[in-house]
Amino acid sequence: MNNKFQEKYNNAKGNALIYVLIAIALFAGLSFTLSRQSLNSGTSEIDDAKAKLYAMQLITYASQVKSIIDQMIFTGSDIDDLIFTKPSESSFSNAPYIHKVYHPQGGGLNAATIPEQATYQISSTPPSGWYLDKFNNVEWTKTSGTDVILTAYQISKSVCEKINKKITGSVNIPALSGNMDEFLLNTATNSDLTITSCAACEGYSSLCVSNNSATAYSFYNIILDR
Repeated sequence: MNNKFQEKYNNAKGNALIYVLIAIALFAGLSFTLSRQSLNSGTSEIDDAKAKLYAMQLITYASQVKSIIDQMIFTGSDIDDLIFTKPSESSFSNAPYIHKVYHPQGGGLNAATIPEQATYQISSTPPSGWYLDKFNNVEWTKTSGTDVILTAYQISKSVCEKINKKITGSVNIPALSGNMDEFLLNTATNSDLTITSCAACEGYSSLCVSNNSATAYSFYNIILDR
């Protein structure tokens, strides 16, 4: 083999090796990209499935609360008799028990918590959680009397969307005209839930809504109306 031929041969071998290395690098890069896309896709699907699961958990608990309180009314409690003291409160063990929603000798309702992954808390006053009480009126209920309202307070947007998809067929989230707590929780300052404060809420006994700035989300349920 002469020197020229040997030189061409060596150059060819060198070029071929470079091409092989480039191909390996490209293949590795493509594989990494595909694996990342696959992983992200899988994570998205899991998150979506979890959001649906949490939404159903919240809807199911709200149905359970309504069933228990309806049963209490059926067996003799009046709406004004209902006591919403929780087991963690000092007066929970004080008799009589029959009208206490959470007491085993009353309604026997389980004081549930919202799964942490289903919450999105922007304020700890009050914190995320379930709230049940009789404190304001909803305009589209039968009378102007105070109604019993259950609220899953400060939940995630994705769970909120799945709740509304189940209830209304749409993921749209109506915005209240102000802060959620003044309409949906028993606080120092309460406002009636009216068509003016939430036009898209009219007629719905259950719906997930946001605050005015759409930074926080809550699922309300009118458990007893009058």
